[in-house]
Order: sequence, then C-alpha cells, then structure tokens
Amino acid sequence: REPDESAAEIVTAIRRRRDALAGLADSDIESAARALRGPDAAPVIECFALAVEAIRRRLGLDLFDVQIVGALAMHHGAIAEMQTGEGKTVAAVLTVFANALSGKGVQVWTANDYLARRDAAWMGPAYRMLGLSVGCVQQGSTREERRTAYACDVTYETANEAGFDFLRDQLALEPSDCVQRDYAFVLIDEADS
Repeated sequence: REPDESAAEIVTAIRRRRDALAGLADSDIESAARALRGPDAAPVIECFALAVEAIRRRLGLDLFDVQIVGALAMHHGAIAEMQTGEGKTVAAVLTVFANALSGKGVQVWTANDYLARRDAAWMGPAYRMLGLSVGCVQQGSTREERRTAYACDVTYETANEAGFDFLRDQLALEPSDCVQRDYAFVLIDEADS
C-alpha cells in the first residue's frame, strides 16, 4: 500500500538527512549514534537516517521507501505487513535501533532458532556500527550465555525461549539465577506465527 502524505514527508526528511550523513566517516556515524543514547526519545528522523546509512555501509543495502514506512509503523506499535522478500528483517533494524537508545535493551522475537541466529549475525554489523551490542539466545544456550545475550542492546531469540526464560526467572530463588532484564521493547517478527 502507498504511504500516506505525512509518512511520505517523513520518509523524504529521512532520506535528506541520510544524504547529509553519506559524506561522514564511519567513526562520525558511530559518534552521532552514541550521542543519541539516553532516557529521552531521540528524534525519529535522525535515528532512522543513521540506521539507513549504517545498513547501506555495512550490509550493502539501500532501503526502499516502503521499508522505511514499515519501520515507522513498527516504531509506533503497529503491525507492518510485508510479504516474504520485501525486507522486513532489515527494516526492523531502524525500529530496533531507535528503541535501543534508551539503554534498556530490545528483544527481537523470531519464529525459530535458525532465524534468530541468522538475523543477529546478518544485521549485527549495522548495529555495531551504530554502537550497539547484539546477542542471540538459542535453545541450547547455557544460563551464562543467556544472561550475556540479554545484557546486550539487541537480543534475538524465539518467543518460546523468551517465555521460558521469563518463567524460570520468576521461579528463581536467588536474583543471581535470573538471566533476563526488565522488558522495555519487544519487536515480534512473523507476528502471525
């Protein structure tokens, strides 16, 4: 579906800002991203422009307008319906980055362990350019591996793993036995599954 006029204006502003970032060194992109960290919400246009540029540099992908509109929808808590192959995994990076800036962590729940592992590895270079750490929880992950992954800025996992870790944490007798931190933002990939 075509973006409405206000979404189109936001996409245009993001593209203009991204064009201004194109001439910066990689270290300047990372510095600009780090400057946005904090408890207050960073400007969406700046966040998304930085993420689009990091994706272009590290993944070699130029996002389409529809992907940016999908990321805007996800950022505002809506479901973004995109067909297989339309790039929702890469579009999610914009939303995840903007929400990870609070320092509270973002979890991305995928349909299976393979996708969690693949997406963390595939999107990782873009996140790292933006100064974020990336973790992945798998079915066979140890308690310490889980704790380390959940402490990252971005954690990829399945909803099943997140759910069972939550339950185990609720039953823990000692706080040191817990692996998750408080939930701040969760993006659900393949929400229909």
